[in-house]
Amino acid sequence: MNQVADNPFTVGIPISVRPVNASGLSTFSSRIVEVTQHSFAFAIPYDNGKILLWPVGAKLELSLPSANHGSVVFNAEIVGRDLTGSRSYTCMRPTAVSRVARLSHAPKSLRVIAVTSGKGGVGKTTLSTNLAVAFTALGQKVVVIDTDLGTANVDVVLGLKANHHLGHLISGQKSLQEIALTAPGGFVVIPGGSGLQELTQLTESQFTRVITSFNELDGMADILLLDTGAGISRDVSNFLLAADEVIIVTTPEPHAMTDAYAIIKVMHTLGTSAKKRLIINKVDSELEAGIIASRLRNVVSQYLNEELEFLGGVEEDKAISRSLRKQCPLVLLEPNCTPSRSINRIADKIVGLPQAKEANTMGGFVRKLLGVFSKNR
Repeated sequence: MNQVADNPFTVGIPISVRPVNASGLSTFSSRIVEVTQHSFAFAIPYDNGKILLWPVGAKLELSLPSANHGSVVFNAEIVGRDLTGSRSYTCMRPTAVSRVARLSHAPKSLRVIAVTSGKGGVGKTTLSTNLAVAFTALGQKVVVIDTDLGTANVDVVLGLKANHHLGHLISGQKSLQEIALTAPGGFVVIPGGSGLQELTQLTESQFTRVITSFNELDGMADILLLDTGAGISRDVSNFLLAADEVIIVTTPEPHAMTDAYAIIKVMHTLGTSAKKRLIINKVDSELEAGIIASRLRNVVSQYLNEELEFLGGVEEDKAISRSLRKQCPLVLLEPNCTPSRSINRIADKIVGLPQAKEANTMGGFVRKLLGVFSKNR
Protein backbone atom coordinates (compact mmCIF):
# COMPACT_ATOMS: atom_id res chain seq x y z
CA MET A 1 0.00 0.00 0.00
CA ASN A 2 1.42 3.39 -1.03
CA GLN A 3 0.43 6.93 -0.26
CA VAL A 4 -1.69 8.55 -2.93
CA ALA A 5 0.61 10.86 -4.94
CA ASP A 6 -2.20 12.69 -6.72
CA ASN A 7 -5.77 13.48 -5.70
CA PRO A 8 -8.37 11.52 -7.68
CA PHE A 9 -11.21 12.60 -5.36
CA THR A 10 -12.93 15.30 -7.38
CA VAL A 11 -16.63 15.95 -7.94
CA GLY A 12 -17.68 14.61 -11.33
CA ILE A 13 -14.91 12.01 -11.60
CA PRO A 14 -16.15 8.56 -12.75
CA ILE A 15 -15.86 5.72 -10.27
CA SER A 16 -16.26 1.97 -10.74
CA VAL A 17 -17.98 0.08 -7.93
CA ARG A 18 -18.01 -3.66 -7.17
CA PRO A 19 -19.70 -5.17 -4.08
CA VAL A 20 -17.08 -7.38 -2.45
CA ASN A 21 -19.37 -9.93 -0.80
CA ALA A 22 -22.08 -10.09 -3.48
CA SER A 23 -22.41 -13.08 -5.75
CA GLY A 24 -20.97 -12.55 -9.22
CA LEU A 25 -18.31 -10.10 -10.33
CA SER A 26 -20.48 -7.28 -11.64
CA THR A 27 -18.91 -3.82 -11.69
CA PHE A 28 -21.11 -0.73 -11.87
CA SER A 29 -20.35 2.81 -13.04
CA SER A 30 -21.03 5.97 -11.09
CA ARG A 31 -19.70 9.49 -10.43
CA ILE A 32 -18.40 11.25 -7.33
CA VAL A 33 -20.98 13.84 -6.29
CA GLU A 34 -19.48 15.20 -3.04
CA VAL A 35 -16.03 15.35 -1.42
CA THR A 36 -15.02 16.37 2.10
CA GLN A 37 -11.69 16.19 3.89
CA HIS A 38 -12.36 12.67 5.20
CA SER A 39 -15.16 11.25 3.04
CA PHE A 40 -16.67 11.21 -0.42
CA ALA A 41 -20.08 10.35 -1.85
CA PHE A 42 -20.90 8.75 -5.19
CA ALA A 43 -24.22 8.56 -7.03
CA ILE A 44 -26.18 5.38 -6.38
CA PRO A 45 -25.55 3.15 -9.42
CA TYR A 46 -28.24 1.64 -11.61
CA ASP A 47 -28.35 -1.86 -13.08
CA ASN A 48 -30.59 -2.28 -16.13
CA GLY A 49 -32.43 0.86 -15.10
CA LYS A 50 -32.99 -0.34 -11.52
CA ILE A 51 -31.46 1.48 -8.56
CA LEU A 52 -28.95 -0.63 -6.60
CA LEU A 53 -29.76 -0.46 -2.90
CA TRP A 54 -26.93 -1.58 -0.58
CA PRO A 55 -26.96 -1.40 3.22
CA VAL A 56 -24.70 0.73 5.41
CA GLY A 57 -21.67 -1.44 6.16
CA ALA A 58 -21.55 -3.05 2.71
CA LYS A 59 -17.97 -3.67 1.55
CA LEU A 60 -17.00 -2.32 -1.86
CA GLU A 61 -14.03 -2.41 -4.20
CA LEU A 62 -13.71 1.01 -5.82
CA SER A 63 -11.65 2.19 -8.78
CA LEU A 64 -10.87 5.78 -9.74
CA PRO A 65 -8.94 7.22 -12.70
CA SER A 66 -5.61 8.72 -11.65
CA ALA A 67 -3.70 11.32 -13.65
CA ASN A 68 -0.33 9.82 -12.75
CA HIS A 69 -1.10 6.12 -12.49
CA GLY A 70 -3.89 5.20 -14.92
CA SER A 71 -6.26 4.21 -12.11
CA VAL A 72 -6.33 3.54 -8.38
CA VAL A 73 -8.17 0.72 -6.64
CA PHE A 74 -9.09 0.48 -2.96
CA ASN A 75 -11.61 -1.13 -0.62
CA ALA A 76 -14.10 0.80 1.47
CA GLU A 77 -17.45 0.35 3.15
CA ILE A 78 -20.63 2.36 2.99
CA VAL A 79 -20.93 4.57 6.08
CA GLY A 80 -24.00 6.50 5.01
CA ARG A 81 -26.58 6.74 2.27
CA ASP A 82 -28.99 9.39 1.04
CA LEU A 83 -32.08 7.98 -0.68
CA THR A 84 -34.14 11.16 -0.83
CA GLY A 85 -31.75 14.01 -1.63
CA SER A 86 -28.66 13.42 -3.74
CA ARG A 87 -29.32 9.65 -3.88
CA SER A 88 -25.76 8.73 -2.98
CA TYR A 89 -23.59 6.44 -0.87
CA THR A 90 -20.92 7.88 1.44
CA CYS A 91 -17.56 6.19 2.10
CA MET A 92 -14.47 7.27 4.06
CA ARG A 93 -11.54 8.44 1.97
CA PRO A 94 -8.58 6.05 2.27
CA THR A 95 -5.18 7.33 3.34
CA ALA A 96 -3.63 4.86 0.91
CA VAL A 97 -4.68 2.82 -2.07
CA SER A 98 -3.19 0.11 -4.25
CA ARG A 99 -2.35 1.19 -7.75
CA VAL A 100 -3.12 -0.82 -10.86
CA ALA A 101 -0.93 0.09 -13.82
CA ARG A 102 -3.58 0.26 -16.50
CA LEU A 103 -5.22 3.03 -18.46
CA SER A 104 -8.54 4.21 -17.14
CA HIS A 105 -11.49 3.26 -19.31
CA ALA A 106 -12.92 5.86 -21.64
CA PRO A 107 -16.57 6.83 -21.09
CA LYS A 108 -18.89 4.23 -22.51
CA SER A 109 -20.21 4.89 -25.99
CA LEU A 110 -23.82 5.94 -26.20
CA ARG A 111 -26.46 5.77 -28.92
CA VAL A 112 -28.61 8.90 -29.02
CA ILE A 113 -31.88 8.09 -30.83
CA ALA A 114 -34.55 10.74 -31.38
CA VAL A 115 -38.11 9.57 -32.03
CA THR A 116 -40.15 12.16 -33.91
CA SER A 117 -43.18 12.67 -36.13
CA GLY A 118 -44.49 15.27 -38.51
CA LYS A 119 -47.79 15.53 -36.63
CA GLY A 120 -49.37 14.52 -33.37
CA GLY A 121 -51.58 11.52 -32.82
CA VAL A 122 -49.45 8.96 -34.67
CA GLY A 123 -48.46 7.06 -31.49
CA LYS A 124 -44.91 8.38 -31.18
CA THR A 125 -44.71 8.44 -27.37
CA THR A 126 -46.37 5.03 -27.07
CA LEU A 127 -43.78 3.62 -29.47
CA SER A 128 -40.90 5.34 -27.63
CA THR A 129 -41.84 3.88 -24.26
CA ASN A 130 -42.46 0.40 -25.64
CA LEU A 131 -39.17 0.44 -27.54
CA ALA A 132 -37.46 1.42 -24.28
CA VAL A 133 -38.94 -1.66 -22.57
CA ALA A 134 -37.93 -3.86 -25.50
CA PHE A 135 -34.37 -2.47 -25.55
CA THR A 136 -34.06 -3.12 -21.81
CA ALA A 137 -35.22 -6.71 -22.27
CA LEU A 138 -32.41 -7.11 -24.81
CA GLY A 139 -29.85 -6.17 -22.17
CA GLN A 140 -29.52 -2.47 -23.03
CA LYS A 141 -29.43 0.23 -20.38
CA VAL A 142 -31.94 2.84 -21.49
CA VAL A 143 -32.67 6.44 -20.50
CA VAL A 144 -35.66 8.26 -22.01
CA ILE A 145 -35.80 12.07 -21.99
CA ASP A 146 -39.18 13.63 -22.65
CA THR A 147 -38.19 16.61 -24.82
CA ASP A 148 -41.71 17.72 -25.75
CA LEU A 149 -41.68 21.35 -24.60
CA GLY A 150 -45.42 21.78 -24.90
CA THR A 151 -47.18 18.61 -23.83
CA ALA A 152 -44.62 16.37 -22.15
CA ASN A 153 -46.47 13.17 -21.30
CA VAL A 154 -44.06 10.23 -21.09
CA ASP A 155 -44.61 10.05 -17.33
CA VAL A 156 -48.39 10.06 -17.81
CA VAL A 157 -48.30 7.25 -20.38
CA LEU A 158 -46.27 5.17 -17.91
CA GLY A 159 -48.38 5.98 -14.85
CA LEU A 160 -45.50 7.78 -13.13
CA LYS A 161 -45.76 10.80 -10.87
CA ALA A 162 -43.25 13.41 -11.97
CA ASN A 163 -42.98 16.10 -9.31
CA HIS A 164 -39.89 17.62 -10.92
CA HIS A 165 -38.42 17.92 -14.40
CA LEU A 166 -35.30 19.01 -16.26
CA GLY A 167 -36.12 22.66 -15.63
CA HIS A 168 -35.49 22.08 -11.91
CA LEU A 169 -32.03 20.70 -12.77
CA ILE A 170 -31.20 23.70 -14.96
CA SER A 171 -32.31 26.13 -12.24
CA GLY A 172 -30.26 24.27 -9.64
CA GLN A 173 -33.26 23.26 -7.52
CA LYS A 174 -32.83 19.51 -8.06
CA SER A 175 -30.13 17.04 -9.12
CA LEU A 176 -30.48 14.75 -12.10
CA GLN A 177 -31.03 11.74 -9.88
CA GLU A 178 -33.74 13.59 -7.96
CA ILE A 179 -35.79 14.10 -11.12
CA ALA A 180 -35.07 10.70 -12.69
CA LEU A 181 -37.84 8.09 -12.45
CA THR A 182 -37.64 4.32 -12.83
CA ALA A 183 -40.28 3.18 -15.32
CA PRO A 184 -42.09 -0.15 -15.67
CA GLY A 185 -39.75 -2.45 -17.55
CA GLY A 186 -36.62 -1.15 -15.81
CA PHE A 187 -35.56 1.89 -17.84
CA VAL A 188 -35.06 5.45 -16.60
CA VAL A 189 -37.22 8.46 -17.50
CA ILE A 190 -36.09 12.07 -17.22
CA PRO A 191 -39.14 14.36 -17.41
CA GLY A 192 -38.48 17.36 -19.63
CA GLY A 193 -41.32 19.82 -19.60
CA SER A 194 -41.11 23.49 -20.40
CA GLY A 195 -37.85 23.81 -18.48
CA LEU A 196 -35.92 22.79 -21.58
CA GLN A 197 -36.64 26.19 -23.10
CA GLU A 198 -34.15 27.61 -20.59
CA LEU A 199 -31.33 25.88 -22.49
CA THR A 200 -31.16 29.02 -24.63
CA GLN A 201 -30.37 31.21 -21.62
CA LEU A 202 -27.82 29.22 -19.63
CA THR A 203 -25.15 31.02 -17.65
CA GLU A 204 -21.67 29.54 -17.54
CA SER A 205 -22.30 28.03 -14.09
CA GLN A 206 -25.62 26.51 -15.24
CA PHE A 207 -23.89 25.10 -18.33
CA THR A 208 -21.26 23.45 -16.13
CA ARG A 209 -23.90 22.06 -13.75
CA VAL A 210 -25.93 20.52 -16.58
CA ILE A 211 -22.83 18.94 -18.16
CA THR A 212 -21.63 17.59 -14.81
CA SER A 213 -25.06 16.20 -13.95
CA PHE A 214 -25.45 14.33 -17.21
CA ASN A 215 -21.90 13.02 -16.93
CA GLU A 216 -23.20 11.04 -13.94
CA LEU A 217 -25.02 8.86 -16.48
CA ASP A 218 -21.84 7.92 -18.36
CA GLY A 219 -21.68 4.14 -18.31
CA MET A 220 -25.26 3.92 -17.04
CA ALA A 221 -26.90 4.08 -20.46
CA ASP A 222 -26.35 2.30 -23.76
CA ILE A 223 -29.25 4.04 -25.48
CA LEU A 224 -30.58 7.54 -24.88
CA LEU A 225 -34.07 7.94 -26.37
CA LEU A 226 -35.32 11.45 -27.05
CA ASP A 227 -39.10 11.58 -27.28
CA THR A 228 -39.52 14.83 -29.21
CA GLY A 229 -42.53 17.00 -29.76
CA ALA A 230 -44.52 16.59 -32.97
CA GLY A 231 -44.09 18.94 -35.90
CA ILE A 232 -41.23 20.94 -37.38
CA SER A 233 -40.62 23.67 -34.80
CA ARG A 234 -37.12 24.92 -34.02
CA ASP A 235 -37.23 23.22 -30.61
CA VAL A 236 -37.85 19.85 -32.26
CA SER A 237 -35.18 20.38 -34.92
CA ASN A 238 -32.60 21.23 -32.23
CA PHE A 239 -32.97 17.76 -30.70
CA LEU A 240 -32.86 16.12 -34.13
CA LEU A 241 -29.58 17.91 -34.86
CA ALA A 242 -28.08 16.60 -31.61
CA ALA A 243 -29.08 12.95 -32.22
CA ASP A 244 -27.05 10.19 -33.87
CA GLU A 245 -30.15 8.47 -35.22
CA VAL A 246 -33.68 9.71 -35.89
CA ILE A 247 -36.74 7.46 -36.08
CA ILE A 248 -39.65 9.05 -37.94
CA VAL A 249 -43.04 7.64 -36.92
CA THR A 250 -46.00 8.00 -39.27
CA THR A 251 -49.27 6.29 -40.14
CA PRO A 252 -50.89 5.31 -43.46
CA GLU A 253 -53.07 8.46 -43.58
CA PRO A 254 -52.05 10.75 -46.47
CA HIS A 255 -51.73 13.86 -44.27
CA ALA A 256 -49.49 11.96 -41.83
CA MET A 257 -47.27 10.85 -44.71
CA THR A 258 -47.08 14.41 -46.03
CA ASP A 259 -46.07 15.69 -42.59
CA ALA A 260 -43.48 12.91 -42.23
CA TYR A 261 -41.89 13.96 -45.53
CA ALA A 262 -41.95 17.58 -44.36
CA ILE A 263 -39.91 16.84 -41.25
CA ILE A 264 -37.44 14.72 -43.28
CA LYS A 265 -37.07 17.68 -45.66
CA VAL A 266 -36.43 20.03 -42.73
CA MET A 267 -33.68 17.71 -41.46
CA HIS A 268 -32.21 17.62 -44.97
CA THR A 269 -32.24 21.42 -45.22
CA LEU A 270 -30.58 21.77 -41.82
CA GLY A 271 -27.89 19.30 -42.81
CA THR A 272 -28.74 16.76 -40.11
CA SER A 273 -26.11 14.02 -40.17
CA ALA A 274 -28.20 11.54 -38.20
CA LYS A 275 -29.23 8.22 -39.75
CA LYS A 276 -32.90 8.50 -40.70
CA ARG A 277 -35.17 5.52 -40.10
CA LEU A 278 -38.89 4.92 -40.49
CA ILE A 279 -41.66 3.12 -38.60
CA ILE A 280 -45.19 2.93 -40.01
CA ASN A 281 -47.62 2.76 -37.09
CA LYS A 282 -51.31 1.75 -36.97
CA VAL A 283 -51.21 -0.46 -40.08
CA ASP A 284 -53.49 -3.37 -40.95
CA SER A 285 -50.56 -5.64 -41.80
CA GLU A 286 -46.82 -5.74 -42.31
CA LEU A 287 -47.51 -5.92 -46.05
CA GLU A 288 -49.35 -2.61 -45.96
CA ALA A 289 -46.52 -1.05 -43.94
CA GLY A 290 -43.97 -2.20 -46.53
CA ILE A 291 -45.95 -0.74 -49.44
CA ILE A 292 -46.40 2.64 -47.71
CA ALA A 293 -42.77 2.75 -46.59
CA SER A 294 -41.62 2.04 -50.14
CA ARG A 295 -43.57 5.05 -51.44
CA LEU A 296 -42.10 7.43 -48.89
CA ARG A 297 -38.59 6.07 -49.34
CA ASN A 298 -38.82 6.58 -53.09
CA VAL A 299 -39.94 10.20 -52.67
CA VAL A 300 -37.10 10.90 -50.21
CA SER A 301 -34.58 9.30 -52.56
CA GLN A 302 -35.88 11.11 -55.65
CA TYR A 303 -36.23 14.63 -54.25
CA LEU A 304 -33.72 14.71 -51.39
CA ASN A 305 -31.22 12.11 -52.60
CA GLU A 306 -31.18 10.56 -49.14
CA GLU A 307 -31.63 7.04 -47.81
CA LEU A 308 -34.51 6.35 -45.45
CA GLU A 309 -34.25 2.95 -43.78
CA PHE A 310 -37.49 1.09 -43.06
CA LEU A 311 -37.52 -0.55 -39.63
CA GLY A 312 -40.96 -2.13 -39.78
CA GLY A 313 -44.65 -1.61 -39.18
CA VAL A 314 -46.76 -1.85 -36.01
CA GLU A 315 -50.32 -3.11 -36.38
CA GLU A 316 -53.41 -1.38 -35.04
CA ASP A 317 -54.89 -3.40 -32.19
CA LYS A 318 -57.36 -2.86 -29.32
CA ALA A 319 -54.63 -4.06 -26.97
CA ILE A 320 -52.91 -0.71 -27.45
CA SER A 321 -55.95 1.17 -26.11
CA ARG A 322 -56.09 -1.21 -23.14
CA SER A 323 -52.43 -0.54 -22.32
CA LEU A 324 -52.94 3.22 -22.52
CA ARG A 325 -55.90 3.08 -20.17
CA LYS A 326 -53.91 1.00 -17.69
CA GLN A 327 -50.81 3.20 -18.15
CA CYS A 328 -48.67 0.14 -18.72
CA PRO A 329 -46.39 -0.48 -21.73
CA LEU A 330 -48.03 -2.81 -24.24
CA VAL A 331 -45.05 -5.16 -24.46
CA LEU A 332 -45.33 -5.75 -20.71
CA LEU A 333 -49.12 -5.91 -20.46
CA GLU A 334 -49.76 -8.11 -23.51
CA PRO A 335 -46.38 -9.37 -24.76
CA ASN A 336 -47.87 -11.91 -27.16
CA CYS A 337 -50.19 -9.61 -29.08
CA THR A 338 -49.31 -8.79 -32.68
CA PRO A 339 -48.10 -5.18 -32.14
CA SER A 340 -45.94 -6.26 -29.19
CA ARG A 341 -44.20 -8.84 -31.36
CA SER A 342 -43.68 -6.20 -34.05
CA ILE A 343 -42.17 -3.73 -31.57
CA ASN A 344 -39.83 -6.41 -30.22
CA ARG A 345 -38.69 -7.25 -33.76
CA ILE A 346 -38.02 -3.58 -34.48
CA ALA A 347 -36.07 -3.18 -31.22
CA ASP A 348 -33.99 -6.24 -32.03
CA LYS A 349 -33.25 -4.81 -35.47
CA ILE A 350 -32.20 -1.43 -34.07
CA VAL A 351 -29.86 -2.98 -31.50
CA GLY A 352 -28.23 -4.96 -34.29
CA LEU A 353 -27.62 -1.90 -36.48
CA PRO A 354 -24.16 -0.31 -36.48
CA GLN A 355 -23.69 2.78 -34.36
CA ALA A 356 -22.66 6.17 -35.69
CA LYS A 357 -19.07 6.38 -36.94
CA GLU A 358 -18.13 8.75 -34.14
CA ALA A 359 -18.99 7.17 -30.79
CA ASN A 360 -20.96 9.50 -28.53
CA THR A 361 -20.89 9.89 -24.76
CA MET A 362 -23.47 11.37 -22.42
CA GLY A 363 -21.34 14.45 -21.84
CA GLY A 364 -20.62 14.76 -25.56
CA PHE A 365 -24.32 14.65 -26.37
CA VAL A 366 -25.18 17.38 -23.85
CA ARG A 367 -22.39 19.62 -25.15
CA LYS A 368 -23.66 19.12 -28.69
CA LEU A 369 -27.25 19.80 -27.63
CA LEU A 370 -26.37 22.97 -25.75
CA GLY A 371 -24.28 24.12 -28.69
CA VAL A 372 -27.20 23.63 -31.06
CA PHE A 373 -29.60 25.52 -28.77
CA SER A 374 -27.12 28.39 -28.35
CA LYS A 375 -26.54 28.63 -32.09
CA ASN A 376 -30.24 28.62 -32.95
CA ARG A 377 -31.62 30.92 -30.28
